[in-house]
Amino acid sequence: MTRPRLAALTTAAVATLTLLQPVAAHAGTDLSQNLCRNDQIGSLRDTDLTILNGHPASYGYQDPTFIGPGTPLQDGDVVRIRARGAIKIDSWPWGPSYSPAGHPTERLTTFLGGISAPSYGLYGFFPSTGTAFPAGADSGCVVYRGPRTWLWLGQNDDRTVDNSGRWDLTVRIWNF
Repeated sequence: MTRPRLAALTTAAVATLTLLQPVAAHAGTDLSQNLCRNDQIGSLRDTDLTILNGHPASYGYQDPTFIGPGTPLQDGDVVRIRARGAIKIDSWPWGPSYSPAGHPTERLTTFLGGISAPSYGLYGFFPSTGTAFPAGADSGCVVYRGPRTWLWLGQNDDRTVDNSGRWDLTVRIWNF
């Protein structure tokens, strides 16, 4: 093989290998995490959502017939959810109510994502990856890794049909 041909073949091989390397999320994931940790303004406008009577809420959901609040999440986006309020978990007048933090000592496996999280507390779920995380009153800075998706937010309760009350949520995204 001639030298010019070998050089061209080597260049083509290096270019092909470069294309096959995994692409990092986006360059600003570290910046996004730092901004989140320091409670700085997000790259998108904060989105307010409500979980009413234990019914879930969605952020960034889109299909051909419906576009929900928020924008779909991309690999490397940083999400923070803050929540407040109280949801009563049964129909009895003396039944307990819970904040988004849930029960202080009881845990329950979540319906979506299958993680152990505080009973009656708030949790998040990324449908594209099937991963869940406890959100509580403040989720902290959660880095999303995976294909484009939306965020499902729900109460960790096996039976929400008898729940009453509301949680007010604020979702903040950093994607610099």
